[in-house]
Amino acid sequence: MTSRRRWVLGVVVPFVFAALACGGDDARPTIPIVTLTSVPTTPPTVESFPTTPPSATSGAIATLPAAVSSPASGATLVPVTRPPTQAPAATATPAPLEPVVFDPPELVQGGHSVVYFNEPATNATVSFGGRQYPMLKDGERWWAIIGVGAFSSPGLAPVTIAYKASAQAATESIARSIAIVDRDFPVEYITLDPNTASLLAPDIVNNEIARRAAVFSGYTAQRLWNGAFIKPAAGAVSGIYGEGRSYNNGPVTDYHKGTDFVGGIGDDVYAAAAGKVVLVAELQVRGNSVVLDHGAGVMTAYHHLSEFLVSEGQTVTPGQLIAKIGSTGLVTGPHLHWEVIVRGIEVDGRLWLAGTEVGP
Repeated sequence: MTSRRRWVLGVVVPFVFAALACGGDDARPTIPIVTLTSVPTTPPTVESFPTTPPSATSGAIATLPAAVSSPASGATLVPVTRPPTQAPAATATPAPLEPVVFDPPELVQGGHSVVYFNEPATNATVSFGGRQYPMLKDGERWWAIIGVGAFSSPGLAPVTIAYKASAQAATESIARSIAIVDRDFPVEYITLDPNTASLLAPDIVNNEIARRAAVFSGYTAQRLWNGAFIKPAAGAVSGIYGEGRSYNNGPVTDYHKGTDFVGGIGDDVYAAAAGKVVLVAELQVRGNSVVLDHGAGVMTAYHHLSEFLVSEGQTVTPGQLIAKIGSTGLVTGPHLHWEVIVRGIEVDGRLWLAGTEVGP
């Protein structure tokens, strides 16, 4: 309130001094009398708010925090409850990737596994079972598919990856092991007439093995398929991979390297996945045959056919009609003999028909 009084006097007093400075009594102007009114120093009354919460029947909020009266001002204060301070959630640190990962982590006899290499490199190659598996790039990692036959020995098998960290770097290597797990396979006893049995002559068998090996040695450095493989024929499975074979009550010296599908002569045969035709030929033991290259070292073969509907060098799509079922070669009746080959090793095709894509 003192500041307000100073503001009033600051107007009146200068006016009085100006009048006195004008001269004698005759020239003196009439000075108005100004009455100064004292401004009260008592602060205005602050209206107090009720301390009792409104009734639930009044339509207002039924419950309020208890009011606290401030003795200094007489006003009523409502306490504010602060929410508890929460510490920020801890961010989990991802575990470092293993340099080498197998998927699945073990190999069953006749099975396959994808080998992933998670180190920086300009190129990488897997050595396994005496074979080389060039690895393909997938983002920051490398991968290749390895496989084993039905007669592979159970136990730990060494896997070595040779790679270069840079184009100028020396070749380095990293070694791991993968378990090969035993499986039980049945034995099939087959009776052959003399003409059909003659197809098992060593020279015939070995010549066909060599011709197939030449085809399987090819390698396409990219994956041509996407998604899971599909059935190559509509019929049911009549012969499984890995069955021991005894011909005319002889010893079991080999096993069935494919999957047989029931079918009549002329029934449709389909490409199990996208790929390129690398063989259309008549073989003595497997009869009329088609081989498809799906890239990344994976091929499929279709045997005992009666008709070819594709030619070598042609690209095919999944489910494309490529041939007709027949009974050519060493057979006891019409059916489709279908194989999956990984870098020259015949593996169990049924594992590729499980509805799961193989590879990254």
